[in-house]
Amino acid sequence: MAIYREDLQNEIEDVVLDKTVSKIKRQNLSTILKIQQGILRAVDDFMYKNGVVRMMPLMIAPVTDTLNHDVEETSITYQNQNFDVMKSMIFHKQLTLMNEGLEKIYIVSPNIRLERAERGDSRHLFEFTQIDFEFKNANMDDILTFIESLVSYIFSEVKEKYAKEIEEIAGSTEHLNITTPFLRYDTKDLEKLHGPDFEGIASRQATQPFFLTNHKREFYDAEDLNNRGNYRNYDLIWPRGYVEGLSGGEREYLYERIIERMDELNSDKHRFRSYLKLAKDGLIPKTAGAGLGVERMTRFVCQLPEVDAVTVFVRKPGEGPYLF
Repeated sequence: MAIYREDLQNEIEDVVLDKTVSKIKRQNLSTILKIQQGILRAVDDFMYKNGVVRMMPLMIAPVTDTLNHDVEETSITYQNQNFDVMKSMIFHKQLTLMNEGLEKIYIVSPNIRLERAERGDSRHLFEFTQIDFEFKNANMDDILTFIESLVSYIFSEVKEKYAKEIEEIAGSTEHLNITTPFLRYDTKDLEKLHGPDFEGIASRQATQPFFLTNHKREFYDAEDLNNRGNYRNYDLIWPRGYVEGLSGGEREYLYERIIERMDELNSDKHRFRSYLKLAKDGLIPKTAGAGLGVERMTRFVCQLPEVDAVTVFVRKPGEGPYLF
C-alpha cells in the first residue's frame, strides 16, 4: 500500500511538473513580463517626479496586517522570538513617517497571504506584490486624487511604449483610455442596489475604474467622526469584471481611537502592545495611503482571465501540489 501511494504521488508530481514547464514556456509570458516591467518603471518615474521616497520592503516582522478575512497563519521563530510573514506593511509605513524628513513614501512590497484552498478564484494569489504608499497629514481626497493621477500616468506610459504587446494579448488598448475623476460609490448604496455581489456586479457593468468607499474592516481604518458608523477608506475597482485592484484609507492614529476600534473588532491588544505604546506617547503621525496590486493591474492591462495568468510559477490558492 505504501509503495502504491508513493507511485501515485510520483505520478501526480510528474503531471504537475509538466504543467509547470508548460506555464514557464508559454508563448505570451515574455510579453506579459515586459508589460509588467513597464508598469513598474512608470510607477518609479511617477513617484520620483512627485517627491515620493522609496523605501525597501520587509519580509517578516513580529507584527503585520490583521486583514479583514481569514488566511492561514504562519509563525517563524528567530532568536527565540515569533515573527510573521509580511501580509502588508501598513504599520511599518505609519511608523516610518515618524521621521521628520519624510512626508511621502512608497514600497514595492512583496506580501504573503496564505489564502485558504477554497479561495481559488480568479483574483487571489497566496503571494503577490503591491505598490504600497503612505502620505503624512493626507486625507482621503488627497489620496484618491493621487491615485487617479498615478493610474492615468501608468496607463499612458504603457500604451505609448507597449501598445503592440498589449494589443497582441488584450486585442486592443481601448480599456486603458480612462477619464478622471473616477466616480465614487458608497458600499452601503451599492449593496442596497445590487445585493451581496455588489462589487462584482458594479465592476462588470462599469467601463471605467471607480472608487468604492466606506468599508468596515481593520481597526486602523479611520472612522468618520462626523458620521459615525462610516469609514474614511476606499478601494479602486477595475471595470469589466476585474474588481478590486487597490485598497487603502485614512488611518486611526490617536491612542483612544485605536483602542476603541480594537475593542469593536476584538483585536489582540497584547500583540500590538508596542504599537499602542507609541500611540499613547503621541508618536504615530496622521497618515493616509493605499496598496495597489501589481499582478492585478498587470492582469487588467493584459485583459487576462485570472491573476495567476501573469505569474511565472503557480501561486493560485488550491492549485497544489506546488513543486516550485
